[in-house]
Amino acid sequence: MTGRIRCTVEAMNYSACGMSVGDRFDIHGGELSLPQGRGFCFYAIAAVANAMAGRENDMTLQDWASEQPLIACPDPPENLVMRMRHLPEGVDEHGR
Repeated sequence: MTGRIRCTVEAMNYSACGMSVGDRFDIHGGELSLPQGRGFCFYAIAAVANAMAGRENDMTLQDWASEQPLIACPDPPENLVMRMRHLPEGVDEHGR
């Protein structure tokens, strides 16, 4: 995959996992990375991975992520919503 996919928490009712709006993780080259010292809910990551699995190739995944889709964590009462976006090659971990 060219560039990086970033998934950021946009909204939620509450978080049983202790997450906050603005928490994020990146996927780059098949690897998951988190900001140092931060965690992320396994079930939320699994929801993103499941949504990504349906893309046939890297270009389709980049095109889809460029639309900045919303992904929901599978726990309905939490109503945790994440936004995915594609960060082009050369963009650092801060999105610059």
